[in-house]
Parts: sequence; C-alpha cells; structure tokens
Amino acid sequence: MTIKIENDGYVNCKSNFYSAQDIISSDTVYLFDTGINKLIGEIDSGIWAISYLLSMYDFIPQNFVLFKDAVLTVNNERISLNEFCKYSCYLDESYPLFNTKKSVKRLIEEGLKKSKLTYSVQQIKDIFLLDEELFERPAHQVGNERFRAMSAIAFAHGKKVFCFPWLSQKRYNYYNNNILKLLEILNQLEMIVILPIGYSGQD
Repeated sequence: MTIKIENDGYVNCKSNFYSAQDIISSDTVYLFDTGINKLIGEIDSGIWAISYLLSMYDFIPQNFVLFKDAVLTVNNERISLNEFCKYSCYLDESYPLFNTKKSVKRLIEEGLKKSKLTYSVQQIKDIFLLDEELFERPAHQVGNERFRAMSAIAFAHGKKVFCFPWLSQKRYNYYNNNILKLLEILNQLEMIVILPIGYSGQD
C-alpha cells in the first residue's frame, strides 16, 4: 500500500505527552509505504501534523485549519480524509477507541466481532506480546506496554495505518525496546506505521 498526501494549514496536535501547533506546507508531499515510515524533525516541523491529520481529522475537526482540501491518494486512488480515518488509528489515549475504561481484552473482543478477522483474542494477545495481568486493564493503565496494547486493539478493529504522536528523542529512547518490538510486529503484519520523532544528539 502507498499513501500520498499534501495539504496546507495549521494543526493543533495533542498527545498524552505534548501539545503544539504544527504547520503543514503544500511545499512538502508525504509518501508512506507498507512498513515503518520514520520521520525525523522538531515538534513543529510538520511531521506530527501529518501523522495527526491522517488519524484524528474525523474525530476532532476543530483542531485543523486547512486552507484547501487534502490531496490524498491510496495506491493512486483519491480518498477523503474522513474515509481514510476509518482505516487509521492514532496511538495515544486521546484516540476515541482507547479513551475508555474497558479492558484491553474487552476492546479486542469487540474489535474482532466488528472486523470479522479470523484471529482469536488469545492469538492477538500472543502476537503483540501482551502481559496476562495487564490484559485485563484499560490501555491507559498498562505502563510501558501502552503502544503494543493500543496497537493490538486497533489491529483487532481492522486498522491498517498506525500513526504515532510525535516523540522526543529522549521519550523515544525511554520506550525504545517496547517500540522496536512493536515496529517489528507491525512490519511482519504488513501494516503502515508513521513514526514522527525528534532529532538525536548526533543529527
């Protein structure tokens, strides 16, 4: 799968960690392919805005001030942002699917009923390496397992595009082992991952 998008405007990006007004410039055309798409830049360099736009536009339209309709294609076929958001998710507790007191297990069960995927709850738990005890908690209560838990829920609901919030290099390093394992899992499942992170000291 190949995603191509360009737009122009302001985006009020928010996550459990940060908030920032970011800018999308029509001077930049973003291309994303199946696998891991890592974007390196500052918090307001446009990379968070594009990840947020592709996953949250349908839920919080007031956070977007766009000067024109997005030019968005999937495999060269034009698609609206609203339609695209049915297939994407934002890996943060602010995303509606995760903003609940329901357990990770319950949300996976609900997702499989909706998506009709031929996986069992146990299979998804094993694929995403989820802890048995944490499996019975809401996604916001699973500690460093949060990204794997949210991804497991989204996968069960049939999501294909996994958009991270912007992470500073320090925070990315803090979650490093958990994120790297998740990226490996999502890559094997042939999902699209959009990962905006800050510069390292070597960049």
